[in-house]
Amino acid sequence: MVRMNAPKSRKQLVQEFVNSCTLVFKSFEYDVVISKNKSNLWHYTAAKQDKKYVVYCAPEIKKVKGLLKVAINKIPKDHRLVVICNQIDASDEEFAEGFDFTLVTLGKIKKYGEALLEAKIRESD
Repeated sequence: MVRMNAPKSRKQLVQEFVNSCTLVFKSFEYDVVISKNKSNLWHYTAAKQDKKYVVYCAPEIKKVKGLLKVAINKIPKDHRLVVICNQIDASDEEFAEGFDFTLVTLGKIKKYGEALLEAKIRESD
């Protein structure tokens, strides 16, 4: 009998997305702290010297725009909100600009991470 894997829950999909996102920040040597506090509206913080970010991972940004409007008001003053999603369009970019947060795709930050790793390998040769 062939056993089919059950479809992943939304929570599982978001957790996998968060894990992918944190790996990229870690590759850039950021200190990453996963948020355990349920009252935080972001998934983790990433800090390196004077750069401090609160990061929200949203596979589909259109489903969390209302939540992001609330999160913006709860961010510590010395942090910047970064929202990572699978894909964005012009209206998403306009939304991010209007609320002054950074919006980037997971694919784009993965490319940055790969370029960094390749540069480190070249330096070590």
